[in-house]
Amino acid sequence: MKKIIFALSIISASLQAQNKFACAETKIKSHANSANKASSMLASSYLINLENQYDLKFYHLNLTLSNVNKVISGNVRTLATVKSAALDSFAFELYHTYIIDSIYLNGIKTTASRHVDEVRVPFATPLTQGSQIDATVYYHGTAPTINGSQAGDGYNNGTSPTWQNKSAYTLSECYHAYEWFPCKQQLRDKIDSNWVFVTTDSANKVGSNGLLTNVVTIGNTKRFEWKNNQPIDYYLISVALAKYIDYSIYAHPQGTTDSVLIQNYIYNNPATLPYVKPFLDSTRQFVELFSNLYGMYPWVKYGHCETTLGGGMEHQSMTTIGAFDWSTVAHELGHQWFGDKVTCGNWHDIFLNEGFATYTEYLAREYLEPNQAAPYMLNSHSDIMSQPNGSVYNPDTTSENRIFDSRLSYEKGGAIIHTLRFVINDDTVFFHALRNYLQQFNQSTATLADFQTSVQNTTGLNLNQFFAQWIYGEGFPTFDVHWNQHNGNFIMRSVQTVSDYSVTPLFITPMQYTLQRSIGDTIIRVMHATDTAWYNMNVAGTVTGIIIDPANWVINDSVGPTHDASLTGINVYNSFDAVTSVYPNPANDLIVVKSEGNFTFTLYDVTGKSILTKKCNTAESIDVSRFADGMYFYQINALAGIKSGKLVIR
Repeated sequence: MKKIIFALSIISASLQAQNKFACAETKIKSHANSANKASSMLASSYLINLENQYDLKFYHLNLTLSNVNKVISGNVRTLATVKSAALDSFAFELYHTYIIDSIYLNGIKTTASRHVDEVRVPFATPLTQGSQIDATVYYHGTAPTINGSQAGDGYNNGTSPTWQNKSAYTLSECYHAYEWFPCKQQLRDKIDSNWVFVTTDSANKVGSNGLLTNVVTIGNTKRFEWKNNQPIDYYLISVALAKYIDYSIYAHPQGTTDSVLIQNYIYNNPATLPYVKPFLDSTRQFVELFSNLYGMYPWVKYGHCETTLGGGMEHQSMTTIGAFDWSTVAHELGHQWFGDKVTCGNWHDIFLNEGFATYTEYLAREYLEPNQAAPYMLNSHSDIMSQPNGSVYNPDTTSENRIFDSRLSYEKGGAIIHTLRFVINDDTVFFHALRNYLQQFNQSTATLADFQTSVQNTTGLNLNQFFAQWIYGEGFPTFDVHWNQHNGNFIMRSVQTVSDYSVTPLFITPMQYTLQRSIGDTIIRVMHATDTAWYNMNVAGTVTGIIIDPANWVINDSVGPTHDASLTGINVYNSFDAVTSVYPNPANDLIVVKSEGNFTFTLYDVTGKSILTKKCNTAESIDVSRFADGMYFYQINALAGIKSGKLVIR
């Protein structure tokens, strides 16, 4: 068992797990057969090449929909700019069962060639770079039912088993927008703006992105006109419709006099709103908290559209949701920054969406329900360690089961952000790094490499090792810890084993321990840099026990800790101290670092930031002339122990 916790915390963690990661379950259920049909979902390289020769600017969806069936009719207008030297065709995807009634290309009615789900419309004369594309596709048909699962497909309808209300909604992530409208499904090409106009039975309301600018009555139908004037990725465009009531509230983030509209479309059922209202009202607190941590809420509004979706989907500025609970509401709102404001540049990088949304759940607990934070993270660690391997980096973009793996993309992703916060070791710097990343890639896309570079630029840390072992690596460490106190000296030995040695043979990481003492507990922070790490320090009072990683900073299992009276440390440390030295001190240009065997020398500035790390053997000369005059700290990590001290450069 990693740590001992109170029974109440265990119960709490168990209850939260029942509703945890409805986002993952929804997306996996939605496309349950993805692994088998991925090749048919993914566009051909020929189509992708044509699509990548133009830059999307605007979509206008003008559709007629019902909440009781999957029939779609209408038109979609696309505005784009040619990027290549010459483009001979306009290409897009649309599910093959839809009938294309007509296509107008730059004002001229034309014909298209279709190959299954891929559509190519030739220009009369190739367009040159910078030319404008104005294409309108008129089509109709019934949205496909490919998977027949609980959550459905790109476009779905159903009846709520709880409230008996009928709704229809979209769910396009990752590759399913083409199942309901003609589109380009490339993450890197965000659309500058979009309009969604939906005509439906006058008893319905329609929710979508941006602001509702107009409602037009047409006989016994109404057209709801939603306009979004901010960049959006294709899979975040959404529609939801049902017999709704509008329950709107406002958030008031610090640092602005503006209010954030939270517009909720809830089933028109007398029993529904009283049930979901506490979760909707909590959104106000979440918007204010996350705006403080991540930067101001990025869109013109937020809200929810209630449907039969099993969990939630973070459609930009208006989440589609079926499972109202504290975690899901916080998670989907967190996506408005991580996933919507900055979208992963590749499905390999899904951690940048789901890991951060998951960590947002933790932060909601830390700041608003602090007694729930520790059991939440401990439960996540237990789930992560239920299997010995798997990386946060997603190696397989053809499998939506792997993309939305709740243990890896969600739980391990969220836990790794917690570890990154621990490594940075300064909350002010950590949240500043997140805000800088969100600002640098504002309303654009980013990759894992982009995220790493951005955080390194803010913190000054080299995160190559961190990413290699925690993001791209697999598994987790187990620490077998023995300790003793001898003549006032505290001695601890920690032996690390790993769950997947073939991929990640060692986790080099800081670790935290609580020393339970007769005069009051204290926390120590040490570096674990070798298979076997020794620690020796003077500790006041009598140590009665220790707790490994009390704040769950690092995914780890443990053996012990064991009080071991045989650890006196006298021979080991007398020998280690005798042969370990750093001189001259004060230094000017060169220092000599000596110890036995292989060791690592690390130099820190006065803020605790690592500014130099060097692997050494026996004795090494190190040039420190590039560092400014002043006080520094060093640490020598060797098999026999760790030695720290001060170094003056002048």
